[in-house]
Amino acid sequence: MIRAARRSRSARLVATCLAVVAVVAFLGVRASDAFDRQRNLADARAVVDAPNVITRHLPPTAAGRAEGVSGTLQFRPHAWLSVVSFRGLPPVSGDERYLVFLQNWGGWLLAGAAKPSADGTAQVRFAAEPRPATIYEVLVTRDVDDATSLPHGAPVLHWFGRHQAPHGAIPFNFDQLG
Repeated sequence: MIRAARRSRSARLVATCLAVVAVVAFLGVRASDAFDRQRNLADARAVVDAPNVITRHLPPTAAGRAEGVSGTLQFRPHAWLSVVSFRGLPPVSGDERYLVFLQNWGGWLLAGAAKPSADGTAQVRFAAEPRPATIYEVLVTRDVDDATSLPHGAPVLHWFGRHQAPHGAIPFNFDQLG
């Protein structure tokens, strides 16, 4: 009886270990796919080049106009991937980045941070909630990424979609930025 219980316990332990190994292997394959830079660039290119792409031009703020910055938010209907592309970004120093904040009915979210290349271009790709079709405000600032969801830093680009926003919504108040 004691041997049978030990064998049963050993069998459960082996089965549990095999299950853990299988899950880790599955997650490893999924993670390598998720972090595949070439695949991510190809997915972004597919969005930008799609015939049914929806493009929101992100108007520059006064500071953005002075620096010659421009940007777009692009996505395809019924898809998750949003692509925010920038041109004319001045270089940043230290830990400073260009931060992309998105707002939908659920509130503000920090979608990502970008450091421009030598030619002043950068791109932020975002494939999570909020879904692109629900975004009604985009704010791009220059600041250190502190992982805070609320906009902070010097505003560079700002788009507010009155037709996408809920009734009574108003554009972000820049006096709140610190």
